[in-house]
Amino acid sequence: MQNLPFGAFVVSGCMIVYVIFLGFASYSPTFVPENTYGVYHAIVGKLPKMYQQSETKENISGDTDTSNELEPWDKCVLPKYDVWDDQIIPYVNPDRNPIKDCDTSFKPFTALKNSSWSIVNKNKNLECKARCHSRKSDRANKIGNWSFTPGSVDCEFLEAVCSEDKKEVYGYLHSQVIPKPPIEKPNINTTGLMQFDVFVILLDSLSYSQGKRSLPRTLSYFTNHMDGVIFPYMNKIGENSRPNGVPIWFGKSLEKVDRSLFDEKLIPPDWSHKYFCNTFKDNETSLFSEFHDYGYRTFLAEDWAEGTMNWPNCVGFDKPPIDHFMRLPFQNAYERRNQGAAITQKHLKGGKLCRQTHNTLLDYMGQFTDAYPDQKKFGWMWAIDLGHNSENGFTHADKDFHNYLIKHRKQLENSFVFILGDHGLRFGDVRNTFIGALDVNNPFTGVSIPRILRRTTDILSIMSENAKNIQSHFDTRATILDIMKYQSARSFAETEPYQIPGEKGHSYIRKQPSTPRNCRTMPVPLEYCICQFNKTKIATNTANAEAIGKALALAVNAQIEDGNFADKCIKMEWEKTISLLEYEHKFRGATLYRVTAEMKEPSKAQFRASVKIVDGNIKVLGMVERSNKYGKTADCIKSEHHRPYCYCKNQKN
Repeated sequence: MQNLPFGAFVVSGCMIVYVIFLGFASYSPTFVPENTYGVYHAIVGKLPKMYQQSETKENISGDTDTSNELEPWDKCVLPKYDVWDDQIIPYVNPDRNPIKDCDTSFKPFTALKNSSWSIVNKNKNLECKARCHSRKSDRANKIGNWSFTPGSVDCEFLEAVCSEDKKEVYGYLHSQVIPKPPIEKPNINTTGLMQFDVFVILLDSLSYSQGKRSLPRTLSYFTNHMDGVIFPYMNKIGENSRPNGVPIWFGKSLEKVDRSLFDEKLIPPDWSHKYFCNTFKDNETSLFSEFHDYGYRTFLAEDWAEGTMNWPNCVGFDKPPIDHFMRLPFQNAYERRNQGAAITQKHLKGGKLCRQTHNTLLDYMGQFTDAYPDQKKFGWMWAIDLGHNSENGFTHADKDFHNYLIKHRKQLENSFVFILGDHGLRFGDVRNTFIGALDVNNPFTGVSIPRILRRTTDILSIMSENAKNIQSHFDTRATILDIMKYQSARSFAETEPYQIPGEKGHSYIRKQPSTPRNCRTMPVPLEYCICQFNKTKIATNTANAEAIGKALALAVNAQIEDGNFADKCIKMEWEKTISLLEYEHKFRGATLYRVTAEMKEPSKAQFRASVKIVDGNIKVLGMVERSNKYGKTADCIKSEHHRPYCYCKNQKN
């Protein structure tokens, strides 16, 4: 072997070391943890100047954060899970069907068609009568005289009752849409606007995961045939229906947003409970009034007589800005004493007929969908009964919503169609699971756009991108306003973000701002936030757990005292802390907890809230949620806000 010079060994050795180092440097990103955030990570030294601005953030409080990684509260780790996870299976019963034993052969004895009622049953011994119902007020109908002779009627809601041998054997509520004349001169000049019908199907208490489990037919058709985009990360903004529905309809919040965790000022609600309940909303701008200003015919159907605007003692509208309003008088006739015949008020109960309240909504919605071929329409259907109290309330109705989409496919192909939830299931043991606890804050949202826009615009791809981020009901409102006012003026070709004046959300049929979307930057109360934080289970039998639970009881009692209901409601006393989770990350020395506690008898009420502790001081953050049912135990007071915190001293049997 020929001897090599010493210098050659040195050069060869350096080359080998260089190659090894180069290879390590090339593959070093694989060792970066998956949860590392940032657009670029230098191997050695500080970030290059071109990236420093992206990584350096100014906190809302005004402090400058120069760290390379965002604070946990300034980012949003979205939940990833299987909607059929093992923990949810014990609560799922796909075979539950409250009308499984209904009489499938039954057909109505009477009919209402083209403003004429008739008797269609062949039984000659039947004696039938009918009368019209129209709105007198939100809680009372103007009821017409009984007509014993079939013929023409001029009302949209007709009650029919039939007797045999002097005994009432049949009661039924019919509906029809009687079209109104064209709006000759809308308040807004719509010349040049590209307008489409807009339909909203809202299913009360439907969460994202529950929708995926319970509505397979509907969602298969919606996503495949209608190219609907589902938003898995929708965040509710209020505890129950009203503080989620009102922000979409009016753009106004009904709950405070507590920012004390971040040492920031509390954001008060736009409307106080007193103002909302005691003042008619006729002079407030709503989606219904704005669509009407743009030349649309409007529609609202709810299957609860009290509804979103009135429960339990609120005035709602004096003269609703709605062309076709089903809750009044249909639900009044069905639910309220002396508003409908006793047999009529039984016909949707007990499962005898294969008809439930959501079927009546779909019938009326279908009539509206087919009406006004030469006018634009905005329709909103809110089905409350199906899933409000049950994890398994929607499954048997899947075929009904599927059939509506198919039956009216020609009209819907040229429409925007929203399928929404207001929040998820709020009560029951399922909330003790990860999915159940997430569901309550994660309402379902899906959107289908007109077929022509699927081919000629980038909206589908833009929505698909926006669906990867957290959204709120304020964003849904902004989207509907964008359809009505802004995109319609640009042939739906606008793609850049646009901040609609006075609005809290951003339309998701266009790009959204690049600013971080999380529960600190969005108007989402922290107690409802679906962003995921590392938390650790803490023992519930410690002095600390007891102190936190007692602080929760004090917060509940403070709500009752603030509402001046201490004379009617008992004082809640802590019994035990059921669950205590400690957040891994602190904020300016504060430790954050998520607590669930149960009160002493007789209420046995369970409450849930976020709590922070600083220097030994305990502070309950934001709204306290009631996490178990309270039924009629709070009927001694009428304030919807305070009822979850109340157990009446005088319990009526």
